[in-house]
Amino acid sequence: MQTRAKVLTAGVAALAGGAAGVSRLRALDRRLRADILADPVGELLEAPLEGGRPLPVASSDGTRIHAQLFGPDDAPTVVLGHGWMEGTRFFTHQIRELSRDHRVVAWDLRGHGRSGDPTGGDYSIEAIAADLDAVLEAALPAGERAVVAGHSLGGMAIVAWAGINPDAVRERVGAAALLNTGVHGLIADSLVIRSPAALEWTRDAIGRTILAAPGRLPSRSSPVSYEVVRYLALGPDAGPATVAFCEELLLSCGPEARAGCGATLAELHLVESIASLDVPTLVVAGERDRLTPPVHSRRLVDALPQGEYLELERIAHMSPVEAPDEIARRLRALARDQLAPVAAR
Repeated sequence: MQTRAKVLTAGVAALAGGAAGVSRLRALDRRLRADILADPVGELLEAPLEGGRPLPVASSDGTRIHAQLFGPDDAPTVVLGHGWMEGTRFFTHQIRELSRDHRVVAWDLRGHGRSGDPTGGDYSIEAIAADLDAVLEAALPAGERAVVAGHSLGGMAIVAWAGINPDAVRERVGAAALLNTGVHGLIADSLVIRSPAALEWTRDAIGRTILAAPGRLPSRSSPVSYEVVRYLALGPDAGPATVAFCEELLLSCGPEARAGCGATLAELHLVESIASLDVPTLVVAGERDRLTPPVHSRRLVDALPQGEYLELERIAHMSPVEAPDEIARRLRALARDQLAPVAAR
């Protein structure tokens, strides 16, 4: 907390034009860069993912979806969908681990990573669910099922897809994993957007404005943006390289995708779709998650036909990078227990 306060104080002073604030901010930046370089996790996070093969995907509205295949073609399939303002690199740890003996399909949400921007700016949850449907259609031969995992907005897409395509759920999905996600009340239950009791009625309006804000984010990392990302999205044990990795992903998201998906999150209501996800479903919550607190995951488990709850201590919103081994282990267990051996293609 003291480090965060120092950084934010220096940032305010720098914005106010104070030379001392600028000097302190630069010194903090040098110290932060040294800490990031010294973190051994950084080398793994920054190394390019190797062995990926392109999987051509076009959504129902023509939007080009970037997807890649990793691992052996005759192995059980795990499909990974990232969250808002992220990209397939977010699952770096799981792709490396699971692709040793699984067929891993990783895809970018529309407007994110290397996927195309939608014509007409359609970032609705229905459109994102259609993207997932197109990925499954392209990735899975007839009669084959997958473990489908999604983080945050990626998990919401799974629930939305199930609600739209209830008859296809058991045909395509052997099991699901919903990581740090929710399906309604994202603003009301957030631990980030708070209002005094007398002004509680303003909370929703403030949240909608923030989520759908179209302005550009800073183009490069700074101690201020680093501390903001750490506070919003990561737990107390996340190392410097992990925080910097998440900061890089979030800052690289374009303003159209950020605002378009943010507006979708503000309006999200998928309660009626939950029951359609009638397969074994692991719901993962982070004890310290400020963005989708555990209350969301508990509601999901209560409403899912076959839900299992896992709450990770001292973990916040970014569980795949904060607890990479545990998430990979759980996905591996789902594939082992719920996917029949893959027939030779």
